[in-house]
Amino acid sequence: MKITSIILLTIFLFSSCNNVDSHKLKSINIDTTKTLSSWVFDKVKGQKLLFKNGKSFDTHLFGLKYIGQVPIKNKAPYLIFSGRECDECDADTSIYVHSPDDGVLDVEFGQHRLAYPGKEKDFESDTIVYQARAFYGQVLNNTQGVIWYEKRLLENNTWGKDIFLIDLSSSKRVDTMFDDKGQIEQTLKLLKGLKCEEIKGMDYSSEP
Repeated sequence: MKITSIILLTIFLFSSCNNVDSHKLKSINIDTTKTLSSWVFDKVKGQKLLFKNGKSFDTHLFGLKYIGQVPIKNKAPYLIFSGRECDECDADTSIYVHSPDDGVLDVEFGQHRLAYPGKEKDFESDTIVYQARAFYGQVLNNTQGVIWYEKRLLENNTWGKDIFLIDLSSSKRVDTMFDDKGQIEQTLKLLKGLKCEEIKGMDYSSEP
């Protein structure tokens, strides 16, 4: 089962860009003045993300990389980063989206993992089984958040298409999955207008 499906199931049951230039974040159509001054990314140190005003966030991840952030009014931004829950293991590098104001990020047992964009090949057959593009910022008209445009190889050897969206338009995170009806054209227009950023994809193999 794909990582995003696992995350959605957990949600329903229980409820590479690196450093982003500040001028790009300012293009997002919400009041980000306080967020930008407080959460300017500095560097990765071990499992922590460090920010230039002395703030830090402990991700508890290995191979940590900072991707970007989505500013939120009256709240610490939702940080976007990648890593693995364990060191020297077979776990794939995953994407994580979390605001420090939401408390500690629990990454044990695959919790809160999201699929890395790019192409995933089956580790045995070398067949491509998953493809995705992901964006963050203003990803749809009137929608701030992070969005995945996904294609999965189905059992009948056809491709299924869907969209996974983390809607951060309010201070509350809302995760949804819905049919792909060509909304990527809307997102690409926003990308061209510097309203969002694309997460650089990578090629990787499925976990054993």
